[in-house]
Amino acid sequence: MRPTAPALPILSLLLVSLVVSGCSRQQPATAPTTAPAPVTTATEAAGTTHLPPGIDWFAGDVDAAFAAAKAANKPLFLYWGAEWCPPCAQIKSTIFNKREFQERSRLFVPVYLDGDTPSAQRHGERFGIVGYPTMILFRPDGTEITRLPGTVDIARYATILDVALAAARPVAEILAAASTGGEVTANDWRLLAYYSWATDNGRILPMDERVATFRRLYERCPPEVRPECGRLYFEYLGAAARSAKPDKPALDGLQRAAARRELSMLLAAAPVAQANVDNLLYGSKDIVGLLSDAGSTERRQLTDAWRAALDRLTAQDGAGALSGPEQLDLVRARILLARLDAPDAPLPPALVDEARQSVARVDAATPDGYARHASIYAAAGLLKEAGLDAEAQRLLEAELEKSKSPYYFMLELAAQAKKSGRVDEATAWLERAYAGAEGPATRFQWGYNYLVGLLEMTPADTARIERVGLEVLGELDDSPDAFYQRTRMRLEQLSGKLLEWSAGNAERAAVLARLRARTAEICKGLPADDAGREHCESFLKPAA
Repeated sequence: MRPTAPALPILSLLLVSLVVSGCSRQQPATAPTTAPAPVTTATEAAGTTHLPPGIDWFAGDVDAAFAAAKAANKPLFLYWGAEWCPPCAQIKSTIFNKREFQERSRLFVPVYLDGDTPSAQRHGERFGIVGYPTMILFRPDGTEITRLPGTVDIARYATILDVALAAARPVAEILAAASTGGEVTANDWRLLAYYSWATDNGRILPMDERVATFRRLYERCPPEVRPECGRLYFEYLGAAARSAKPDKPALDGLQRAAARRELSMLLAAAPVAQANVDNLLYGSKDIVGLLSDAGSTERRQLTDAWRAALDRLTAQDGAGALSGPEQLDLVRARILLARLDAPDAPLPPALVDEARQSVARVDAATPDGYARHASIYAAAGLLKEAGLDAEAQRLLEAELEKSKSPYYFMLELAAQAKKSGRVDEATAWLERAYAGAEGPATRFQWGYNYLVGLLEMTPADTARIERVGLEVLGELDDSPDAFYQRTRMRLEQLSGKLLEWSAGNAERAAVLARLRARTAEICKGLPADDAGREHCESFLKPAA
């Protein structure tokens, strides 16, 4: 089974993009009066994380884990995620709880690092991690071997993990060899094909080199691993779609024609489709849009070929091969294809009924736990894509009483309220979500969501913006590890939004000055030689 990861090979979506609106008539909950006690292990988050059972997760800090791996001459497996993250929940329910993974976990030192663990964000910056979830396999000496995808079934996950454990050749080294005509084995090609490029963040392959590099890699891939290398072709098309601009197409006419022919062959090949379930589910709109024009014969042919590939996955699902979220995302992919040329036209009634029935089936079949968290996220997304916003809202509101991370779904409710222009409901959901969020990094991110929502929807409410701004900054007090990675990135984004909001307005500028003064107090408590202090002091500093 394949979890639906926020960082997908084709779309590379960030979960935080879902956080800017809301819609409930309920009163905001009051904020907790006491913070959870800090912990110091690499495998325990600040009071909220429940470790997946069946795996002997390392109980010390990250550096101790690397020392233990070196002493035992074992690789180290690092998982970096968050308790509220739906793709993380899907990995826990489709990979970590399976015997295939648990047996292999004895061959390496497994480290579970929740984003709310003390120093987690600092370690995220150290390893070049941004998105939840990220899974990295290291050599005993600490050299990174590969980043593992969370979007493949357990059998393929186990196979690629076996390859990585046996070969231990870093993907960065394989990529260099493959790019220059060096020696590359069949298993090396498999590691390249299944590398989690979405969580690489340009570390071993810069973003502006991806289109040309993925195309060359696919062309050089040997026949015996061609189905697996189909993943590299989807990466090529996905990179091209992301780089395309209205006045500068990523591919010329000849390249588009060649890509249509190759893609049509890939879509018709069952082994390729089986290795690319994630790309089939999430890449249709971008890739078909890249390679064909609206209303053209080429558009119809590609759409038909993609639908046929999805139909084969439906038949495969009869054997239980797809996870609950994937079953829902398969229907969503059909809707995206149906809307490609007519985004505002009514959907075929049969497709709307299929969406409703799929949601009802998965809802009933997934009573609780991590699998349900991921499934309800996918179900709400499907209902909204089908234009059933009211049904999506009812589903999410009903889930608040069942979920261990209800504050996550409150952001979805906020987004729906904002979309409908219900500003009071939207901000109420954002406030309630922030009040219920747990864990230091999570509380800051949810506070960021709330404050940005106020800046966008109620910019004239300077008193409320100042109050919330001071409260959100207070989340960073006495936390020397806070000014790294995801938290640092949100702080940088917030700085730009506040500077833009206050420009040319004396009252808002005064609020900004008080926020700046509060930040200065926090920065003084950080070590002078720590990079975190530099990140802190850059907040609300106008661009030179």
